[in-house]
Amino acid sequence: MATELGIALLGAGTVGAAVARELDAHADRLAQRSGGPLVLRRLAERDPARLRALRLDGVTVGDDAEAAVAAPDVDIVVELLGGLNPAGALLETALGRGLGAVTANKAVIATGGRRLAAAVRPGSGGLAFEAAVGAAMPVLAMLRDSLRGDEVHSITAVINGTTNHILRRLEEGDGFDRAVADAQQRGFAEADPSSDLDGHDAAQKLCILAWFAMGADVTPDQVQRRGIRGIEPEDLRAASGLGSVVRLVARAERSGAGLELTVQPTLVPRPGHPLGDLEGADNAVLVESDLAGRLLLRGRGAGADAAASAVLSDLVVVARARREGRVLPLPPAAPVPVRDAEASMSEAWLRLRLAGGKGGAAGDARRTLQQAGVTVERTTAGVDEGEVEVLTGPTSRAALARALEAFHAAGAPASVAQTMDRLEPLA
Repeated sequence: MATELGIALLGAGTVGAAVARELDAHADRLAQRSGGPLVLRRLAERDPARLRALRLDGVTVGDDAEAAVAAPDVDIVVELLGGLNPAGALLETALGRGLGAVTANKAVIATGGRRLAAAVRPGSGGLAFEAAVGAAMPVLAMLRDSLRGDEVHSITAVINGTTNHILRRLEEGDGFDRAVADAQQRGFAEADPSSDLDGHDAAQKLCILAWFAMGADVTPDQVQRRGIRGIEPEDLRAASGLGSVVRLVARAERSGAGLELTVQPTLVPRPGHPLGDLEGADNAVLVESDLAGRLLLRGRGAGADAAASAVLSDLVVVARARREGRVLPLPPAAPVPVRDAEASMSEAWLRLRLAGGKGGAAGDARRTLQQAGVTVERTTAGVDEGEVEVLTGPTSRAALARALEAFHAAGAPASVAQTMDRLEPLA
């Protein structure tokens, strides 16, 4: 019979509790798939209330995560604490001891993943973190295993289920605060939702995707990031009038000048683009490569069960690798040039409120854009009286910034109600 592998679980929040329950309820299935028994031996959790619904017979429970990592009967550490500290140090200690490690911690992997990869010891099973990006959506496995011989040149993704849910509620007429509260009530948003709302969560995930897809060693501070604060129901109504929706879109794109990394609220055609018809907390990643062409992966990107699915799959893979005396391979990464905001290009949508009615002000507004260097592709009347919608062609963000500055000046022909990136329909 195969030797048992001892598991230390750090954190028993919604995801950690789901993992603990599955380890108990489906021990036979997990043993069969991982090559032998996986036994939860240590659980570190500071809130006793989180433990009441769990069966923990034979499990050493305490609030000292360092002690759990150092325990001699532990072979694999599952880190579900979240945040940079102490999670990062605990993972580094575990790997340095020759243990396998599984984490859903996007912040740690986005900022220190390459350092952790270097700390993996031969034969330990390695480090796995599928749940850090798409929860139940196996995008890292696809990039790591299925596209090794190909060259990925762009990723366009909706990878934050919380903002997806909030934007959907705004489409239905909720105010912003009410939509956020609903996401919190449903378990999609944390008590402090700023990481989701301000785009930090998506930026961290994008850096991990850029590592696996493009071999790029990049960090979240290199991402041009804007969250969804300031988006109101009238913006969603105006988008609907254009046959579109608004999504928080993360993009990584290669160009001759380097890698462009953005997380931006974006006008997305519906129908016409696969990111336009996402519902609830669904995520989707659109990968475009030289040989495979266009690939789309879509699935549940938020929720305890979705994340637990990825964590358990990683645990099975790391356990099997450890039993076979190897490690899960991680792609190499190297620093790459990243284009700054001034040099990058985008296609944009602007909602303009015209000064003094629609007549001459609309033409003046168009000339203001063109004088700033903005390529105007189309203008249409807005859904509200006295508004005009502008769709730009490919334009530098620097030119767009000049135009916005001109509209803020006294005597401008229009004021800016909203502006954001936009996606073209896919052929």
